[in-house]
Amino acid sequence: MNGMLPCLLLSTFPAFAQPITLPMNLEGNAPIVELELTKGSGGVRKARFLVDTGGGAVIMGSKVVADIGAKTKGPAMSEDGARFAPLNPLTVRAGGQDLDLSGVPLFGQIDAERIGARDDAEGMIPGRLLRHYHAIFDYPGRTLTLAKPGSVEPRGVKLKAGIGPSNGFPRIEIQIAGQTYGFLLDTGATFTMISRVALEQWAKANPDWPTATGAVGFANMFGGKMESEALMMRISEMKIGSVSVANAAAVSRPDGTFEKYMSGMMTAPIIGSVAGNVLRNFRVEIDYQGGWVYLQRGSNSAPEPAAVGLVLTPGKDGALMVSAVSSKAAADVSSGVHPGDRLIAIDDAPMTGKVLTAAAEALQGMRDATKRLTLERGGERVAVTVTCENLL
Repeated sequence: MNGMLPCLLLSTFPAFAQPITLPMNLEGNAPIVELELTKGSGGVRKARFLVDTGGGAVIMGSKVVADIGAKTKGPAMSEDGARFAPLNPLTVRAGGQDLDLSGVPLFGQIDAERIGARDDAEGMIPGRLLRHYHAIFDYPGRTLTLAKPGSVEPRGVKLKAGIGPSNGFPRIEIQIAGQTYGFLLDTGATFTMISRVALEQWAKANPDWPTATGAVGFANMFGGKMESEALMMRISEMKIGSVSVANAAAVSRPDGTFEKYMSGMMTAPIIGSVAGNVLRNFRVEIDYQGGWVYLQRGSNSAPEPAAVGLVLTPGKDGALMVSAVSSKAAADVSSGVHPGDRLIAIDDAPMTGKVLTAAAEALQGMRDATKRLTLERGGERVAVTVTCENLL
């Protein structure tokens, strides 16, 4: 929900007197924190929230909405195949302090306990909320800090950022192959996404940059035809200010997704969003009020590990369906796994009801390591042993 639904305003809370630092878990490179919600009948319900700088609304899954007794107002609406109901104002707390929800839309997802099939988050807090604060995503340290604007001393390489005045979407510039491009700094995405036309142009100009067809691993964020046909690429170098990021991987999005749709929500045009697979190496500090981003390198993660190259799509009743096999998958994967197969288990670990990030992690391994897959095909169980391969 990138700000297309109507803006339903909530009450205003004072800024934090002191910075609040929360433990931050990473699920497929996406930051998840625990927040507290006040129940209508009294008491507190803790819930796991995705922190998404590119999100447009506070969203809560159906179970959280029911548990806290949140009341809906107005008609339900749909976006990207999901249905949402606007909610009456409520209180959300971080570390015992009220979050400032002024100007932030609030929605409950209908008939879905999780806000997506990618991870186990029960809710999402967006850029519209984060823009009230000075936010520090310490990926190596696994913490999120929210502070009053101007109350902390920034650290790291300083980058000018265009901050959306209403949605808080941060735009930074990245140099690739000698050209400078605009990108959304997107903590909510697990994998960097770039317009397909740009990736195809770079592939022609740089044939030594590895490519593959099929969004696999943490690039497999929701499945379907688009990800089955997506182009993946390993970019030799990204330069973010004076920071160099070598061998960064990206996955394509259809032409116009960023150039037209998302650019209309930004302070200037973009061609993609730089996401968790790159950001995980850094302490990322966003000065929303001043319009700056600070990057401090904290680690140098290895490239994505070898894996069984499957593109999965969530199906009915918690099923994970194979929608495609990566063009770089090992030969025994291409011959032994078919689009339309249902993934029942990986090495005897059941996959029904699992999120995509859990399946992606289970499919990873050292190159040439094997995995035992249990599949359902045409109503019958099929067992295959397949090999992990470097997919880029």
